[in-house]
Amino acid sequence: MAPFQPDPTKLQCPHCGSDKIYRNGTHQLVDGTERQRYICRTCTYRFRFPPEYTLKSIDDTIDDTQISAKQVKNLEPQLEKTIVVGENTNIDAFLTWMKNQGYREATIYSRGKRLRRLQKLGAHLNDPESVKATIANQVNWKEGMKEAAVFAYDLYAKRNNITWERPRYKAIRQLPFIPQEREIDDLIAGVNREIALLLLIAKDTGARAGEVFNLKWTDIDFVAHTINIAPEKNSNPRMCRMSKRLQNVLECYPKRQENIFCQYKTLLNLRRTFERQRTRLSIRLANPRLNKITIHTLRHWKATTEYSKTKDILYVMQVMGHKNIKNTLLYTQLIQGQQDTGYICKIAQTPQEAVVLIEDGFELHCSYGENDSTKLFRKKKL
Repeated sequence: MAPFQPDPTKLQCPHCGSDKIYRNGTHQLVDGTERQRYICRTCTYRFRFPPEYTLKSIDDTIDDTQISAKQVKNLEPQLEKTIVVGENTNIDAFLTWMKNQGYREATIYSRGKRLRRLQKLGAHLNDPESVKATIANQVNWKEGMKEAAVFAYDLYAKRNNITWERPRYKAIRQLPFIPQEREIDDLIAGVNREIALLLLIAKDTGARAGEVFNLKWTDIDFVAHTINIAPEKNSNPRMCRMSKRLQNVLECYPKRQENIFCQYKTLLNLRRTFERQRTRLSIRLANPRLNKITIHTLRHWKATTEYSKTKDILYVMQVMGHKNIKNTLLYTQLIQGQQDTGYICKIAQTPQEAVVLIEDGFELHCSYGENDSTKLFRKKKL
């Protein structure tokens, strides 16, 4: 495969071609000049600018071997598309209005991101036809991305008294990705301490990312081995049992402040840290399936696992905190077609033998013999 050739007119990662480039300090050469260093947030590749990139396409008189960090910083705005200042101010005012109206931080961030993305693609937010044309011309966008952009602009239009006819885009609903438990454990073992704790809580409780992020130490009951989940998205509050492994990790975790994840100011910062570490781990383990695992994926995994064990849709509905059973019925489809792995059966004739089997994860299936003295236990094969 031929090496990736970056576009000399814009900043791109020379390794993967991503445009998610951030400054990462400077590098001083032997002659005393400094070169700006960058890091790619997609593949974590670090590079200098120049000589990996050349700006001769912008100004043929520039000698890329003598360019300084200050000159590079002055030339970078030439690589970006012009944004209308007035519309950019309107976006900031719109996001402030959303905050005052009580919208959640994640909703404010996502809608602002989509509006600014439309601006960079050339749409004029005060012209609905320009927005429609910009969305329609994005051939690489899926229907769900177009629908989300329409929703973001629709609220913006209502706020600014702009009349427009919403285009008809409908996201195609797909079944969520369900990883293997071994892959989840590999991910937990490969990330840092804070992210590992968050993933472990999400795996045990099936809580949403925001519900886990907002947990406080007062929500943890080490005596009853439970975690009190404060709901998001108008779902039901619930009390979840935690495993012995999770309890051991929580007991050893430093209690700095009231919130468990106090070192991260926002959930967005925590997500970005998790995504960077997940990308590096997927490359290290040569398993691209790890990149498909998100924090919310563990919620799907928990619901599917619980329904596979119990076949009780109402119990799964209670564990997930759903108010509508239609949301829970999705997980019945995820286990259809899966082969039954069978059971391991054991017999206990004394209470001591029964205690040992229960501690090993066996469940009582039935009793037989005189006075039902013989107990038959079983558990699913892994």
